[in-house]
Amino acid sequence: MKKIKRLSFIFLALFIALGCFSKIYGVDNINVTTIKQGDVIYYDNSYTKWDNVKIYIFNKSGDHVFNWKDDKGQMQKIGNTDIWKFTVTSDIDVTSKNYDEVIFLKADQSRNEDQTIDLGYISSYFAYVSEGVNTEREYKQMGYWYLYDKTELKELLEECKKYEEKYYTSDSWAKFKTSMDDAQDVLDGEQKLESVNEDGSGGYKCDYFYKLEELQKANDELVIDKEVLNKKIKDANEKLKNADKYTEDSIDNLKNAIDKAQDKYDDDALELDELKEELTKLDDAINNLKPNKDKLKEKLDEVNGIIDNKDLKYYTDDSVNALKDKVNRGNEVYKNDEATLEEVENATNDLDGGIKGLELNKKMLEDLLNSTKDTDFDKYTDETVTALKSAINSAEELLKNGDITLDKFKNTLENLNTALNGLIEKQGEVVTNNTQTPNTGSNILIAIILLSVGSIVLLITFIYTKKAQKNN
Repeated sequence: MKKIKRLSFIFLALFIALGCFSKIYGVDNINVTTIKQGDVIYYDNSYTKWDNVKIYIFNKSGDHVFNWKDDKGQMQKIGNTDIWKFTVTSDIDVTSKNYDEVIFLKADQSRNEDQTIDLGYISSYFAYVSEGVNTEREYKQMGYWYLYDKTELKELLEECKKYEEKYYTSDSWAKFKTSMDDAQDVLDGEQKLESVNEDGSGGYKCDYFYKLEELQKANDELVIDKEVLNKKIKDANEKLKNADKYTEDSIDNLKNAIDKAQDKYDDDALELDELKEELTKLDDAINNLKPNKDKLKEKLDEVNGIIDNKDLKYYTDDSVNALKDKVNRGNEVYKNDEATLEEVENATNDLDGGIKGLELNKKMLEDLLNSTKDTDFDKYTDETVTALKSAINSAEELLKNGDITLDKFKNTLENLNTALNGLIEKQGEVVTNNTQTPNTGSNILIAIILLSVGSIVLLITFIYTKKAQKNN
């Protein structure tokens, strides 16, 4: 009886110690526990290589759920692995007598070496693997439990990996990142159940549960970085400095978004979803700013005015064609409701550059000047020749001057044309190469007049003579 009491006391002490160590490590769910419906129990057959594996479920009182030969204990092989699993279904009564121990065995074999030692059930997270028979334990298979089902930590880590660092403070993110890295190490490596005390008298620990709780805590302690929103508000306010470049309605929309974002920023209870929502609204308001096209319209009207007054004929074909291309592009941008500010400003600047790039067609004036070189100034009156020479001098001076305005060019061209068309020939003679040549038509006329006068004089003289003779 004393021996029984002593064993009971030791068992109670071990149970309390196990619970204490479990609390220290934050791993309540790795204590030996009762099996419940829905649990999945794993056995790693990589060492024993049994061709078929069963499970025997019992308790310390000797009660069992089914006989070791019963097919109800048949385990199922997982794919092509060495892992076998047993699911405690709803038709298996494991609650009435607190079953908390299992034995894994080669199906339908009763030899000790074909079964494991009695094992306290840990949890559905673990699989048991044998390492060989233990001569001190009736030659049964001895091994260890190791973490097999890492689903909970894996799912949490995958969810955490979706988080974006930019939304959190640097300190809280650093702790969170460390916890994620530690969790990944646990998932990548084997996790054995290790005895807290060397003699195995205490509880067990497994870094998996510790890292799981650590990651859950780091996740809960992430601090939203409100400065992300504050920076976006500042960016939006910078846009307002150029409000004249955008339409009034789109600027009003941006101002409204800024006001609402500022209210959320001032709220100490700001949630991540709210932060993201305000960032999105600010981005939308900024992206939906509509450029003011008034200056573009003014520039288009200016160019159309140049085209309509037919002054383009005074410019080179290349520069005129370039301007027309810019007009077409400007009209496209003006009609495009989705045009950006950059596109509107570029189109406006291009039109301005196209106007400034119009190149006067100096060849028109040069060709006209060349046509005056064969003019015989001696044929024309001094007054009209003087006017032509003055126009020629003005044209030559203008061509030497790099800065020529349209008005000066037009006036000079027109003056030269007028002077050329206004040349008047001299009356009575034409001077060629400084040698006088009789004008045949004029001399004949003079000769006829002289002959007529002479004939009249002779006639009068004859009549007068006749009268004088008669009187004598």
